[in-house]
Amino acid sequence: MTEQRKDESGASKPRSVDSEERAADAAETRSPEESAASRLADEFHQAVAIGDSIMGCLKSYSELLGLEVSLALKSIPALIGSWLLLLPAILLTWLSLSVLVAWVAYSVSDIPVVGFLVLFVMQVMLLALMWFGVKRYRRRLTLPESRQQLKTIIQGVRNEFSETSTTKEPGAEPPQGSGR
Repeated sequence: MTEQRKDESGASKPRSVDSEERAADAAETRSPEESAASRLADEFHQAVAIGDSIMGCLKSYSELLGLEVSLALKSIPALIGSWLLLLPAILLTWLSLSVLVAWVAYSVSDIPVVGFLVLFVMQVMLLALMWFGVKRYRRRLTLPESRQQLKTIIQGVRNEFSETSTTKEPGAEPPQGSGR
């Protein structure tokens, strides 16, 4: 079954009737068994499409995981190196500055306790600063981007299955044997 249509040059060319029109005509003449088989085939194709989507997500997730593990492993020597090489220099510099500030506080107030208190407060500040630095490097070792990507994939799969289950026909029966 063909129809004539004109292309851009104005010449007529044969065109076959759309497959959708043929499918609509065929749907009117189908028996209930054929329409059930058609619905089953449609659901199968949807499941295959979801499976392809999941495989694509898993492939990209595995690539992300590999890159992030590589970054985390490369961060370990940087963390160790920064502790081993910079810590003594920073501690000596900080201690010198703390003693200087404590001496100035003592000189201004003529109260030794004020000088010792300033020295203590400065050391606590140093401890807090170093603690936040260690936490920053340690966070990379937890693979935060990979975990976030995994959560996104799981949420997408859940949404896809919930959309699929809500698009089923209202008269469709739930699967037997679930026991719940």
